[in-house]
Amino acid sequence: MADFTREDLAFTGYSQTINADDYPKTIEVLDRIYVDKTEEFEVIHFCNQFLKKYKVPQTKASFQKAESFLQHPSLENEIYRTQLLDWIATNWIKI
Repeated sequence: MADFTREDLAFTGYSQTINADDYPKTIEVLDRIYVDKTEEFEVIHFCNQFLKKYKVPQTKASFQKAESFLQHPSLENEIYRTQLLDWIATNWIKI
C-alpha cells in the first residue's frame, strides 16, 4: 500500500507549517500523543496511520473517510491520537 499524500486529501485549508523535508522535527511532531487536525502533514500522517492499523480497504476513499471523521462534530474537542483512532474505528461502519 502506498502512502497517500496531500493530493489525496478531500478537504483544503490546512495549515502547512511543518516542513516534511525537516525529518527530525517532523518525527517529533508525528510521535506526539496529540493530533493537530488543522495541520496538513499531521492529518495525512494520521489517516495513513489509521489505514495501516485497521483492516479497512486501503483506498483513497478510505483515506478520505478517515480524514472526514477527523472533522466530525463528535471529535471537535478531541486531540488525543489514541482516542481519535479508537472512535473512528468504532464508528467506521456505523456512520
